[in-house]
Amino acid sequence: IDLGGRKITVIHTPGHSPGHCCFWEADRQYLYAGDLIYSGCLYAYYPSTDPYQFWQSVRRVRQLPVGKILPGHHSLDIAADMIGRIDDAFEQLYMENGLKQGSGLFDYPDFQIHI
Repeated sequence: IDLGGRKITVIHTPGHSPGHCCFWEADRQYLYAGDLIYSGCLYAYYPSTDPYQFWQSVRRVRQLPVGKILPGHHSLDIAADMIGRIDDAFEQLYMENGLKQGSGLFDYPDFQIHI
């Protein structure tokens, strides 16, 4: 998307919902994360969510050189290393067979994952 001097790339990040997207502004290293990355409870237990796709979407945006995350909820500016912490948490759940819907609520220092 060309906004006249600012370019935004749409990144399909399913998991929270099938059509969820994040927006990447490479020049500023801004990730507009919507419902994918934020401090608070990440919801992946709805019938329309897919916990494994959620995790894969987090992994996808982790590859970007993010300088600032602008989430859709809670704090308006969170540290870029939040992506890695969420990715690591999903990986741990995956290794423990916890990415199945109905697995429960998992607490971490600055976020939760509800599957």
